[in-house]
Amino acid sequence: MHFSILALSVALITPLVSAYPISGDSVNCRSGPATSYKVIKTYAKGHDVKVTCQTVGETVKGDNLWDKTADGCYVADYYVKTGTTGRVVKTECKTGGTGDSSMNGKITRKEIIARGKYWIDRHVSYSMKGYYPDPKGTKYRTDCSGFVAMALHASAPGYSTVELPRIGTQIAWKDLQPGDFVGTLGPGTGGSGGHVTLFLSWTDSTKKAYNTLECRGTAYGCVAYKRNVGWKDGSFTAKPYKYIHVV
Repeated sequence: MHFSILALSVALITPLVSAYPISGDSVNCRSGPATSYKVIKTYAKGHDVKVTCQTVGETVKGDNLWDKTADGCYVADYYVKTGTTGRVVKTECKTGGTGDSSMNGKITRKEIIARGKYWIDRHVSYSMKGYYPDPKGTKYRTDCSGFVAMALHASAPGYSTVELPRIGTQIAWKDLQPGDFVGTLGPGTGGSGGHVTLFLSWTDSTKKAYNTLECRGTAYGCVAYKRNVGWKDGSFTAKPYKYIHVV
């Protein structure tokens, strides 16, 4: 009798996990909520999956919701027949990149890069009027400077290219480290007159070019890219900066 009561108690406090059929043929379940992540397994049409949590990710067929299954991988909600285009579970998946920083507080280079990759992995579209959430749900402007502000966990919805030098210290090109930012910034660079990128790494030991994370433009969106040292945007030459709160 005691065992039965205990079993019943456990059953009552254990959250229910709902199962839903896969609606597409050979649907991939990935290590993260985007098609750039590694395929963990593939589900056949009609296979029931248990959804443990949901999160926003890369847009697939007009739907940016992704479901984490009981197998520990993510499948685009578009291919899961839940009966609704909205959420079916209240739990938000923890997908990384959140870190311990607070807005305008101290932040590590590792977290800056993780936050930047959060948008890159989701192929966020570029727009000077659009907004997209960071890993903690705070919305930032989806242009180049909004992206960098988001990665730095600076004030939302983001600084402009004119304003970004206020939160950075100009440094030498050779001193760039992951999480620093490079751009044509300051007076005269407002609107489409300036551009800024997040420094990811040098392409090789010569330090003549570097790998970036950036929201590049409407034709590209937020992507990983490569730029040469001293690149120009119109009459402006890019300069490197270190965020004032990086540790």
